Amino acid sequence: MLSPYDIQAALIALLKADPLLVAALPVADAIKEAEWRGTDFDYPAVRVDITGGSPQGNGACAEQWIGLAGSIIVLSKVDSSAECLTLLGLVQNALQRERLTGAGMTGLEMKIDSVAYPFRELNLWRGEILFYTTAIEI
Repeated sequence: MLSPYDIQAALIALLKADPLLVAALPVADAIKEAEWRGTDFDYPAVRVDITGGSPQGNGACAEQWIGLAGSIIVLSKVDSSAECLTLLGLVQNALQRERLTGAGMTGLEMKIDSVAYPFRELNLWRGEILFYTTAIEI
C-alpha cells in the first residue's frame, strides 16, 4: 500500500516541477508539507496537506487504488492579496488535469474541488485549493 509520505512527496514534486510557480516563489523550497516546523519561514509559501485517503474499489486490487483529498495552502505577507491570488492561480494551473507520479505510483487526473480566495489571517494572506484524485500503486 502507498504511504501518505510517498503520496505527499509526489504532490510536492509535481508542484516543484512547474516553472511558472517556482519562478513566483523566493526559492523552490518554499513548497513544503503543511506540517513543516522548521526555523526558516520564507513568504510567499505553498503548503501541501493530504486531508484524507481511503482504498477504492473492492477485490484484490482495492488496496492498490487510494482515493485522496487534500489542500494546497498559499501564504503571503505583502499588504495586498494580489500575490496570494496570483499564486493560487499558478497552483491551480499546476494541478488541474495533471497526474501524480512517483516511485511505484501513478494516478488519475487531479480535480480541483474548490478555491478559497485570499483572506487575512493574522499578519498574512491565506488562500486554499481543495483537490481530489486517485493514486494507484504499480
